[in-house]
Amino acid sequence: MPLTAAVGAQETTTGSSTTGTDSGTVDRCFVDDGYEFTIGTQGPEIRMVIHLSLLTNLGGPGALGVELSGSTGGPPIIELKTGVIFDGFESLSGFLNDPFGPFSIAYDYQFELPMFGSDVSYDDTETPIDGPVGNASCEFA
Repeated sequence: MPLTAAVGAQETTTGSSTTGTDSGTVDRCFVDDGYEFTIGTQGPEIRMVIHLSLLTNLGGPGALGVELSGSTGGPPIIELKTGVIFDGFESLSGFLNDPFGPFSIAYDYQFELPMFGSDVSYDDTETPIDGPVGNASCEFA
């Protein structure tokens, strides 16, 4: 059986909110831009959105990350969101005093086998990175 992949790219948008919380978690995921790719044309496919605004909006809010969603033609079976969120900075001295302050890590992972019901699933929103950066609230709806 030959392996084929069709890849198409288009710019897309995803929702975000920039409301902070007192728990050190930023209440948002990726900013409103990204490039969508679809890998696969029949049956199984992977939907991928790549976020690069951290590189294109230097100094301002942005993200460097990816959203992946795999399915077999129905509801997603596996989904992953991960990346770095940058809040931007207003003053150079503030950024130099706390260079990791405007950064947070986005992470959400879901695995579900819908053909066996909703009880066969796994969800992990605990960021697997410890360090001087915050965690962004980045959960699938």
